[in-house]
Amino acid sequence: MYKIELGVALKKVIGQVRELHNENELKAIISLLNKMTKEPEAIIEAMPNFDCEEVLLYADNDLTVYYIATPPGILYPPHEHGMVAISALYRGTETHVFYDRVGENIKERTRVTATAPAVVDMEIDAVHAICTSDAVPNEGLHFYLGGLETQTRTMWNISGDSPRQYVHDDYLKSARPL
Repeated sequence: MYKIELGVALKKVIGQVRELHNENELKAIISLLNKMTKEPEAIIEAMPNFDCEEVLLYADNDLTVYYIATPPGILYPPHEHGMVAISALYRGTETHVFYDRVGENIKERTRVTATAPAVVDMEIDAVHAICTSDAVPNEGLHFYLGGLETQTRTMWNISGDSPRQYVHDDYLKSARPL
């Protein structure tokens, strides 16, 4: 169900992703989002102007879609989604810090920086943190193949310890300068 009024082009992409997800066509979803990030004009036009960094666009039990503009110079804490997550970046850069689980804690494995246009897909068990080193926020759509708003999730401190239930306000408060 749409959470805000969106234009036709964005509703079409969300509908196509829903359909492909129902058909278990992850490769086709990634292909569709790659095309969208390379030609984002219609999508950008189909969105209202946002005065915040994160807006829930669509959510049901099978798909959650957010507009996210990651502010520069901030590292958000490591967290999991518990479902496949896909970042479709159409402006700027986005660095994902990926972690391995070590007991209850996590340890940094690698950093991957994507430059728009780019699509980064993460497996169900991925643990990552996110940031951008750009001078301005990046912009993209994040697709979660499930009901993210009702999913029980875990987050960790920036140091990779103190696992606890993901609470969005705690997530924002735990962010640190790069």
